[in-house]
Amino acid sequence: MDKRIRELYNAMAQTKNGMDEVSKEIYEKIMELTRSEKKAMDWKEYEQYRDKLFLIASIAEEGGFVRGFRYASELMAEVFQGAD
Repeated sequence: MDKRIRELYNAMAQTKNGMDEVSKEIYEKIMELTRSEKKAMDWKEYEQYRDKLFLIASIAEEGGFVRGFRYASELMAEVFQGAD
């Protein structure tokens, strides 16, 4: 089931082109948090560091989507079971 949920997430992410409200907030937060590193590192080193942070955020966002989808599905199943 997780595979299908991840497929849904990836389809949504491609449709949104990565710039929905949450993605913008994540982008801004990463840029804010890396401001001091940007000054301390050379350009290439900083780009690699920042790209790793974006990758980590993307992995976490997908995991959160999968977890939230599962919880929501379980909650809906409970509601329908109780709605005799």
